[in-house]
Amino acid sequence: MSAAAPHVLWLFGLPSAGKTTLARAVAEGLRGKGHTVCILDGDEMRSGVNADLGFSDADRSENLRRSAHIAKLLAGQGHTIIAAFVTPKEANRSLVRGILESTGVRLVHVDCPLEVCVGRDVKGLYAKASQKKMEGMTGTQDPFEPPVDVDLTIRTHSTGVAESAALLLDLWGPS
Repeated sequence: MSAAAPHVLWLFGLPSAGKTTLARAVAEGLRGKGHTVCILDGDEMRSGVNADLGFSDADRSENLRRSAHIAKLLAGQGHTIIAAFVTPKEANRSLVRGILESTGVRLVHVDCPLEVCVGRDVKGLYAKASQKKMEGMTGTQDPFEPPVDVDLTIRTHSTGVAESAALLLDLWGPS
C-alpha cells in the first residue's frame, strides 16, 4: 500500500497486554517506509477527548465510537492510524469494524494471559482493582470477551516486540 493510502490498524486486548508498545514499534516501522502515522491510544483518548466518560458498558461503547470516528477522519486525510484500545466486547469490535470499514481496517487481538498482564501492570491498575480502589477493571471485574472475528492474533507473552511488529507490518502489506 502506498504512503498516501489511508489505513487503520486496531490493536485490542487486556490492559498491559502490550498494545501501546506494539503500536509504537509498528509506527516506527511505517514511518521508516514513508507513512504519516498517528497513534490513537485509549489512555490518551480518555484523558482528553473522552475524559467525560466512565467505564459503564455505554461509556466504553461511546469511547470506542468516538475514537473510531476520529481514526476514520484522520485516515480520510491520508494518515496511517494505529489504534490501541482494550475493546473488551465483540459488540464493540463490530462497531469499530463497521465505522472503519472503508479504511481497510485490520483488527488485531494482542493476546496475553491475565496473570502475565497483572505482572506487567506498570500503571498499577490491577493492584488498584484488587484493593477495591477502582471499579470496572477489564479482565478482573469486567469481562473481556474472546474475539470471534480478527485479522490476526499476536501472543505477546511468547512473541517479542520486534517479531510481533514484523507480523503486524506483514499484515499491513507491501509499502
